[in-house]
Amino acid sequence: MSAAVPVAATTPGWVLVDAFQECWASMLSLGGSLSEAQWDSPALCPGWRAKDALVHLTSAEIGFADWSDLSRPPFAAIGEAARNLSAMSGADVLAAFAQVTERRGNQLAAMSEADLDAESWTAAGTGTYRRYMEIRVFDHWAHEQDIRVPLDLPGHLDGLGPRMSLDEAHIAFGYLVGKKAAAPDGTSVTVHVTGPNARDLHAVVDGRATVVAELAEPSAEVTADFLTFMLLCCGRIDPAGPLADGRVTLAGDRALAQRVATNLAFTI
Repeated sequence: MSAAVPVAATTPGWVLVDAFQECWASMLSLGGSLSEAQWDSPALCPGWRAKDALVHLTSAEIGFADWSDLSRPPFAAIGEAARNLSAMSGADVLAAFAQVTERRGNQLAAMSEADLDAESWTAAGTGTYRRYMEIRVFDHWAHEQDIRVPLDLPGHLDGLGPRMSLDEAHIAFGYLVGKKAAAPDGTSVTVHVTGPNARDLHAVVDGRATVVAELAEPSAEVTADFLTFMLLCCGRIDPAGPLADGRVTLAGDRALAQRVATNLAFTI
């Protein structure tokens, strides 16, 4: 199913607020169900435990809650918060997460559209506060999956958070096809994302790879379910596994399709 190509830094403020509230509620529900042994189990993000994923999210929100100079990220405050939280139990970190996200929700709800359009540092370079918040939604959703997937506790695969996370992959799709997969000039690629948030992502290479809304006859096609596709985009799983077990399938120019499927990671 084709969809309009998302445009970065255009999400209305009320949608951002709703997306965050959804992500935070999902994490609180998940976290409330975990034992300390589960909090101490490996996360999908390499080298992390489940609790480390929550520490990362919580410390970031603590730092950004008092962020005043938007040109410079508050890394010192985030680092201090992370060190303090790391010494706590998973349940206590979850309580800190609940507290700071309530504060952050009130802050975001009070921001005007002009406030959101203020120039700001973002994880993708200089942009706007709105753009940074879009990326933060993706960060929250991805790190929730870092906890869920290894524990075999699937969830939060539909809703604003997952859809906005897929938007980030959609925005990056030209880079993935043109730079990472090195698709030749004159070729085109479609990725069919199935299941929740089903969507077709298209790119045409004409001097450079451009994401387009429609594509009739792509040179190469890749099909993957939503979660598998996003885990590949996050660099969380080895593409060889889903290619071998059928979660990812290829069509058309198979060599090009395989280069795309094995080069989807754009964040870690």
